[in-house]
Amino acid sequence: MVELYEDRINQTEDLFDIADFLTEDHQYKKTVKKYIDNPYDADIERVAKGVFTVAVSKADSVSLDKFDPATAVTRATTEALARLACAGARFLTTKNVDDRRITALGLIKDKKKVTSMSFDAKGDTIYLVGTADDENDFQINNRTFDVILKAIEKDLVTSAHYISSNGLFISLLECCAPNELGFDITSDAEVEDREFLFGRSRYLAVISVNDAQENDFVDFLFNEEIPVTLLGHVTKGELRMDDLSFGYIEDYIQD
Repeated sequence: MVELYEDRINQTEDLFDIADFLTEDHQYKKTVKKYIDNPYDADIERVAKGVFTVAVSKADSVSLDKFDPATAVTRATTEALARLACAGARFLTTKNVDDRRITALGLIKDKKKVTSMSFDAKGDTIYLVGTADDENDFQINNRTFDVILKAIEKDLVTSAHYISSNGLFISLLECCAPNELGFDITSDAEVEDREFLFGRSRYLAVISVNDAQENDFVDFLFNEEIPVTLLGHVTKGELRMDDLSFGYIEDYIQD
């Protein structure tokens, strides 16, 4: 379940109670404010002619503390590389410091290719991209990162956001918050709704595309044999799944 709220989520079956908790939680609002101020999966810095990105992941995070140290570091490194790809960066190197803090450095050759996590406009289509190689393992094939990066470089992507251990619902809120937009999505018939929204996602990234990009984007991923699942579309501000409304984005970002 969601790393920040696992205990709370395990105590309730009601989706609305979980969502309401987020509207009042200061820790969540502090996290989402960071993305409102800087809506990228990686920190962006322009150096000389290049655009450098730095992605950070911690192997000692709550979601990884059940693994042995080597596995935790591997998974944290994978998360950092995914963050680079979603920002449109080519991976250069990683560094693992003593506190098991993984730092990954990437390069974006064209500053126009820097990709935000934030949804851009009402009506854009939302997709889930990539899956874990083994749903019991959650190791992610690096080839998926390469294909996401190529799609960005081909201008087939409007926004891209790595789905962290905090789950799909919070990842979608992070996509919505910067431009105060919403989502209307369809649940997964094979997964219980609470697990789908608040569990550890079996998908890699949330990607949005506009009308002009959509057909080429889907065709490109299909030809590259990367799983892509239609999730829904961007709304003006309401947050919906099937016939359920979770309110409006302002409910989750106002102090």
